[in-house]
Amino acid sequence: MATEFIHEAYILLLEGRVLEIFHRGNEDSRRVHVAFLGVSVKPKGDRVKVQIGPAYGDQVLSGAWLTMDAAEYERFRAFLALAIAARDSAPNPA
Repeated sequence: MATEFIHEAYILLLEGRVLEIFHRGNEDSRRVHVAFLGVSVKPKGDRVKVQIGPAYGDQVLSGAWLTMDAAEYERFRAFLALAIAARDSAPNPA
């Protein structure tokens, strides 16, 4: 069963071990296996700026940029916990 996180112009769809990123202004989506998923979190005043997408080393070079308040960030963290659980539930590619 798929789980969605909706934030402004983005929809993040977690289905099994694949996260798909949709953006309202783009006809293409971005698919990332949870084994290759990266997240960067930076404070921005009283909000949090999150980048989620494929990881390259310790950097996230593409994906979605989301700026959230504390309540939205907690909702995002709950969604991200599902992606982490999916990643940890089976062997990952080497």
